[in-house]
Amino acid sequence: MDAYLLLLAESIISLIVSQIVLSVLSRPLVNVLAQVCPDERVAVFWLSYTKLMLVIAPLLLVLSVDLLAHFASPLDSVRLALMAALGGLLLGLHLIGKRLNQFVPAPKSV
Repeated sequence: MDAYLLLLAESIISLIVSQIVLSVLSRPLVNVLAQVCPDERVAVFWLSYTKLMLVIAPLLLVLSVDLLAHFASPLDSVRLALMAALGGLLLGLHLIGKRLNQFVPAPKSV
């Protein structure tokens, strides 16, 4: 498989996986940010920032891993790209959750 085509495929995989996660997460995140942020402009900024970071982090990880690992089989490269994209999303979601957890009050136990 051509190296350029493989790089394009890996990048598209990362972008698709990020888009799936963002489509699931956007509405709940808007609701949380509306409660946490002092006004709508701040909430819009943090929503945009979060979306951008959840696209950039996995893509950066995919491109970095692609530099370090070279496989004979293109399927192995695509598999590693998917794992890197999911790892980047997991790391990004963990950091976002950790940060938002500071502002969202825990439910009171009965």
